[in-house]
Amino acid sequence: MASSDKNQEAAEIGLDVAAAEGVGLFRAPASHTKDEHTLLSRDLKDIASPEVTILEETYDYPEGGYGWVVVGCCMTFAALTMGWGVSWGVFQAHYAEHSFPGQTTTLTIIGAMFGVFQNTAAFIFGRIGDKFGFKRILFASAFVAWLGLFLASWSTKLWQIILTQGVLTGIGMGIGQPVYFSLPSQWFHRRRGLASGLAVGGAGFGGAFGSLIIRALLKAVGVRKTLLIYSFINLTLMIIATLLIRTRPNSPEARAKGKGPWVDKRVWTLLPFHLIALCLLLNTFGYSNVTFFVTQYVNKIDHPKTDILGALAGIGRISIGFAADLIGAMNAMILVCLLSSLFTFTLWLTATTYARVLAFAVLYGLIAPTYYSLVPMSAAEIFGSENLASNIGVCLLFTGPGGLGGGLVGGAILSHTGEWKWTIIYGALVQAVAGVAVLASTAHTLPVL
Repeated sequence: MASSDKNQEAAEIGLDVAAAEGVGLFRAPASHTKDEHTLLSRDLKDIASPEVTILEETYDYPEGGYGWVVVGCCMTFAALTMGWGVSWGVFQAHYAEHSFPGQTTTLTIIGAMFGVFQNTAAFIFGRIGDKFGFKRILFASAFVAWLGLFLASWSTKLWQIILTQGVLTGIGMGIGQPVYFSLPSQWFHRRRGLASGLAVGGAGFGGAFGSLIIRALLKAVGVRKTLLIYSFINLTLMIIATLLIRTRPNSPEARAKGKGPWVDKRVWTLLPFHLIALCLLLNTFGYSNVTFFVTQYVNKIDHPKTDILGALAGIGRISIGFAADLIGAMNAMILVCLLSSLFTFTLWLTATTYARVLAFAVLYGLIAPTYYSLVPMSAAEIFGSENLASNIGVCLLFTGPGGLGGGLVGGAILSHTGEWKWTIIYGALVQAVAGVAVLASTAHTLPVL
């Protein structure tokens, strides 16, 4: 299509097509007819307002400066919230050995409940953050997360731990999640992938170092004092991070906040949305399967537990963010899903020694967890800047079922077959299908009719 034709169509429908293409809202193949371009442009106009699209193209993002302080604050939040999901495993092992022997299955459900309520809260409070301001949401996240851990320190019964460390802590740590996912986008455009990768990468470092701290505290002072100490450490650091965070009210992401309904039904007309949602759903099932069972597999070959996955996840999320800036978030997501599946098939499935499992853990830990850090950029590519925290919350909602059921499905397969290979194959296959789903999303730009 000639440039003059495109500009004429843009004027007719009130949308700057070139600007929309520039920010990745769609990439129309050269073979599209004039009618197809018009249909696509009109549908995108319904999703992201042209004023926001044009503003994003012309706005002068700092690409650094105080933005790096904001990224550091978001990284702190990720370490203390998403990292808690990894740290819970240390508490689970302690409870299973000392407090609730013989109730391992129930204890596993606590970690799953944490994930479900974390993602549900992220979906709800992403919209609230867009409408009423980010700092209020982050203060609320700090308080509720502290309350869950504080009350857990006084819990003596299993149902109390489910409510405090599972439900309440999950809600508290999910409240701020879409906010610190989306904040770097107000400061960075060209380096958005790197900034988002750094922010979310805090989860891996927080989980790895948090596990070491919690394990030492449990041994030194017991579970009650450990929870008390850890709750106040979390509260203090989260409040400091919230006080240091600054927003940019004039950025396209901030100026577009709080518009439209709680759940924008228009996004459901976009085929890429359905495919990325399917990707996040399936990939989380496969990823959870690995994180639930790789340690048990290591114990099977008689070697002590390692926390290498957590530390490598932090490094990998930073690296994939840099790569996403170069090749695009959706392309990076394809590589993450397919390479994760490949490593599972070629290394874990054939592993009979600790050295081979360690090789798998290194490569998988560098690649697989990074899909989570690609959510902010993927949401921006699909939806645009408008209501970014809300739309990130929608995407994160699709990771909830996999966090709850990924390990349960793998465990059921292992129990039924008695063979590790089928559990491993299941995890590898769903991640491969997830990668194919994103690949399909990049090949289709027209919305679902």
